[in-house]
Amino acid sequence: MVKKIGLYGGSFDPIHVGHLNLATEIMEAHHLDEVWFCPTAINPHKTEQDPVSADHRLNMIDLAIENEPRFKISEIEIQREGISYTIDTLNELSEIQKSQDSENPITFALILGEDSARNFHKWHKPEEIVERVSIYTGSRTDFKKNNAGEPFQGSSNIKKALEKGLTKTRLLDISSKEIRERLLNKKYCYHLVPAKVMDYIIANHLYYHPLNEIRFL
Repeated sequence: MVKKIGLYGGSFDPIHVGHLNLATEIMEAHHLDEVWFCPTAINPHKTEQDPVSADHRLNMIDLAIENEPRFKISEIEIQREGISYTIDTLNELSEIQKSQDSENPITFALILGEDSARNFHKWHKPEEIVERVSIYTGSRTDFKKNNAGEPFQGSSNIKKALEKGLTKTRLLDISSKEIRERLLNKKYCYHLVPAKVMDYIIANHLYYHPLNEIRFL
């Protein structure tokens, strides 16, 4: 039997309940056996600000997914270092598969959020990616049209692949950037981040000045 695994990449800086909801709903909708969270070393689309250390991000993901055995962490992009390109990750995973037991085949799919899907045509070698794997995009809104009148940009192959994997998910309009800004301003975030992750953030003084003890406003 082929094992179906969803690859969910991103900075996860920090991981939040929106990430977990998307992973869960995509997993259920497409009958995935597992979802692998793949934190980037350097996100090519978010180079304006360095993320917190890889160790911190890995620890936060570990805390966030500890109650769902089908959620795993892949350190493949962290270990590779440098800018994290999805096509390189797929190539590396393909080489690993070739060296392992062929009696236990694995197929991979990509899990994308809405914003990532809209910019997918700007990724490194997007044509090669859509030829290699299915792409499942969580839709938080009426995804049929954007301001330009079309949901996606790029070649016909890219558009077709993205439209095919479009998956309706709950509306959870949360971003890691918003959470970082709220923490910097000492605003409450336990409704946006799993409690153990939030406790970890406070204990390690992440995203706010360590001399300013958080007392939520």
